[in-house]
Amino acid sequence: MTPPPKSFISFPVKYRMHIRPMSKCLSLPLIFCAAIAWGGCRPSALKPPANSTGTTEEPRARATVITLVPKSLNRVVELPGRVEAYEVTPLYAKVTGYATRVTVDLGDRIHGPSEETPGTLLCELQVPELREELAQKTAAAAHAEAQVLQADAGVKVAEAAVRSAHARVAEAQAAREREEALFNRWQSEFERVSQLSETGAVTKKVAEETRAQRDAASAGRNEVAARIASVEAQRQEVTADLDQAQADAAAARARLAVVQADERRVAAMLEYTQIRAPFDGVVVERYVHKGHLVQAALGQQKPLLVVMRTDPVRVLIDVPEVDAVHLSKMTKVEIRIPSLPGSLHQGTVTRSGWSLNTTSRTMAAEIEVPNPEGNWRPGQYVQAKLTVAEVEQCWSLPKGAIVSHEKQICCLVVDDEGTIRRRPVLLGIEAGTEVEVREGLTGTERVVSVNAGAFREGQSVEAVPATK
Repeated sequence: MTPPPKSFISFPVKYRMHIRPMSKCLSLPLIFCAAIAWGGCRPSALKPPANSTGTTEEPRARATVITLVPKSLNRVVELPGRVEAYEVTPLYAKVTGYATRVTVDLGDRIHGPSEETPGTLLCELQVPELREELAQKTAAAAHAEAQVLQADAGVKVAEAAVRSAHARVAEAQAAREREEALFNRWQSEFERVSQLSETGAVTKKVAEETRAQRDAASAGRNEVAARIASVEAQRQEVTADLDQAQADAAAARARLAVVQADERRVAAMLEYTQIRAPFDGVVVERYVHKGHLVQAALGQQKPLLVVMRTDPVRVLIDVPEVDAVHLSKMTKVEIRIPSLPGSLHQGTVTRSGWSLNTTSRTMAAEIEVPNPEGNWRPGQYVQAKLTVAEVEQCWSLPKGAIVSHEKQICCLVVDDEGTIRRRPVLLGIEAGTEVEVREGLTGTERVVSVNAGAFREGQSVEAVPATK
């Protein structure tokens, strides 16, 4: 069927009717007649409204506006995370030997060392040659101790000899003083007798006898001087012997220290035959059985056991860059495990990596969660809510009130004459559907809050308060 000519009928779009094929609706002539009759009955619907002066004017658009009220904003982000053990330790053998005992299996609870116990024994190795080496080192240490005792005795003997030499020197010095006094007496007597002999008061024989006495005293004095030199030499000799004995004793002690250190080294290596729990936790992997020949840890071989510390556990969250800058130890967090009904932990961030991952642009954050009952298990998926930023008593706007104009963030306000005005603003944190306004508004403005991008600067509007 050919369409009717355009001059046949013309009426507004809102009064037009959709024409269907003849097989599904009334015939075309009946439709046109009905439309003409209905349009003719309502001529006023096709005319624009008129004002009091009789002229027509374009109706003003309605703009929903709000007045700013101070409020507190909390930026809360919900992020996925995972549970990890606080510590994970693979246990290897330090020495080569045969496994004689394996006391734990998968899932067994273990206890670390304390003041009372050295920790749970997990696996014990047999190394006979190491025990024999320890016995040898113990015997060597005992021999070295005997040498130290012998050297100390030698020092005591040398010290006694030195004391004896000092006594002999003191005795010789006393004899020298006695001989010196005797010599002085006979020298004085000889001078007196010599004067008397010259005057004839005494005979020359008396003078000769006095000379002989003086010479004898002089010889005695020289003898004592020689004796003093001898005992001084003896004293120096025994003093040197004492120094030698003391040096020998020091060397013996040094040898003893070396042997004892070697003994302790072997004893320490022997302690490695007993593999004990490093902390309280649980056994999560086992690769050793009784009778295995266990090699000392080399390369990338499998460990004997793997143990985990599960109280507390770590919850790891990758925080996006936009929120990572606000993260601190005061950041509140709420964690739930979807697979564990009733699980809830409320606390704060324990630590963060501070640096962002260059690939994902995220920062790792850790939260320690007490886990005394062991309900939180490593590998579980968690949902975490982080309150990354909090602002008290600030201005805020809905996101729909923010527009961008020439690379500048703005909002639109309606002045007293009902005209739209653009106002540049400085934004802060985003909290849900609201954004913090830090600068640009005083709080008295009427801000367009809905679909602000549909309005333009200078447009005349009718301001309608937003419904709460």
